Amino acid sequence: MKKGKKRARTLSLEGLDLFNIGVNAQPLTPTPPKKKKTCLRSLLLNLFTTDFDVKLEKSTKTFRKGTCCLYSYLTDEEKSHIPDFFNNAVTNLVYLILVTDKKPNTLVKVRHNISFYLSLADHAFKNGDHNSVILLKAALENIAIRRLKLKESKKQKELFKKFEETYGTFMTCNAKHLEQMLKKKDDVDKFLPSIVIMLMHLNKTKEYAKCYTSIGKFPKALQDKHDEIQKLAIDYYNNYKDFQDKMLELYLKDPMELKLMKEVKGMSISAKLYEISMLVKN
Repeated sequence: MKKGKKRARTLSLEGLDLFNIGVNAQPLTPTPPKKKKTCLRSLLLNLFTTDFDVKLEKSTKTFRKGTCCLYSYLTDEEKSHIPDFFNNAVTNLVYLILVTDKKPNTLVKVRHNISFYLSLADHAFKNGDHNSVILLKAALENIAIRRLKLKESKKQKELFKKFEETYGTFMTCNAKHLEQMLKKKDDVDKFLPSIVIMLMHLNKTKEYAKCYTSIGKFPKALQDKHDEIQKLAIDYYNNYKDFQDKMLELYLKDPMELKLMKEVKGMSISAKLYEISMLVKN
């Protein structure tokens, strides 16, 4: 009788490191002791809970903490670091989709990884962590992934449609998400907006107001919008300023230090990721 195939590991050890999730790490939130009357229920839950589910739950919580940490950089002195953190994270995620244990993946493994990160984006969305959703979406839409021409699953199509309806598109500067974060401005504990979209609109309104002022006009509505976004950024900073020590390695790790990134040719990060995607085996 043939042995059944082992299910592929959800995250590589490199991925666990970047997510600050050790293989034998303690749970992110303590698990209260189960009462005896729930023993049967617990048994059934354990029976149907997979490695995929466990890693998904841990990653959802860890990504949320990473998002909270980013808000602690919303000061005039440190906010210039945020685009670099975001770019690092996108690149590292693409690398983790394409590579396992320092070797290029097969297409089957890439599909498995895409499925995991789609599920993670879905969980983040349901938990109000929109910063992580937009980060994961950017990685999944990277040219190094798209060039593989993998058929989109029904789940991926539905999720991306939901995300576009919620946030808008980069062509519209994700204006819908800006409206959403301003409406939810009093819900900073539960609603976690994309920090890069917040900064993009903060900088855009500032520059537009400056341009109008330079030609002798005072765009009050534009200045009011800038002030509203600025106050929002201050509120998120004040709420999460003590989270800075919880930053994910995913944001901090320089992708150029990753093994295959060093080995493949290419002058830019994008070129190197493209070269790695060329090594993915059918």
